[in-house]
Amino acid sequence: MNYIVIDLEFNGRKHYDIYPMEIIEIGAVKLDADFNQIDTFQSYVNPNFELNRFALKFCGIEKETLYKSPSFNEVIRRFIAFCGNDYKLFAWGGSDFFNLFVDCRVNRIDNSWLGRLIDLTQYFEGGLQQALETHGLTPIGQHHSALDDALNAAQLMRLKPETGASEQYFAPNEFKICTGGIKKWISLSWDQAIKVGTKLTWEQFAANEKTKAYIKVMHLSKPEIAMVESLFHKYGSQKFGRKYKKLQLA
Repeated sequence: MNYIVIDLEFNGRKHYDIYPMEIIEIGAVKLDADFNQIDTFQSYVNPNFELNRFALKFCGIEKETLYKSPSFNEVIRRFIAFCGNDYKLFAWGGSDFFNLFVDCRVNRIDNSWLGRLIDLTQYFEGGLQQALETHGLTPIGQHHSALDDALNAAQLMRLKPETGASEQYFAPNEFKICTGGIKKWISLSWDQAIKVGTKLTWEQFAANEKTKAYIKVMHLSKPEIAMVESLFHKYGSQKFGRKYKKLQLA
């Protein structure tokens, strides 16, 4: 079995944007069962949605580089081939795994390859740079460069070989995957309704262009749209308390 240590960089998103915080760079290191480095992977990804200037500055990536890069579908196809048939996938934090599931959904890619996923932060305290310093390791390359951060995470992984035997796998939460990108828009919609003193029903919210765009981008099925509706009602109940049911019936 091989160990794949992955790191991702993201396009980012505006606070209440309904478009996903899509992946714009993938870096990974392949280790054998004895934690020897046997290969690396790095690719930028041409995003589907508008580029976030702050994210580009944060990652040190030029927009022209991304526009010339292959699509997520092509990069993931190459990355899956890089992983091989027998592997565990490691990342510094579960958010990388969460966003892989989201981007696979957005791009209609089967996620069955996302099986044995292990969050390395279970074994270390603080962020990646802090953990390197704590353990007396010299950081490799540039912070927020996907391949360099993957190489650094691999350095730490070698210090705790029990990580390779771990079966504490990341469990994707389908509800959060389907609703995570719209919850801020739900909250803002309720706040706006309260501010102007109007009733907000699910039907009104579902008919909004932003809501419809989110459902389309995420390719939500009817049961998954029902998850969004349940979150909508939860927020309404939190905003209005006991008055919520009467408000919806009025």
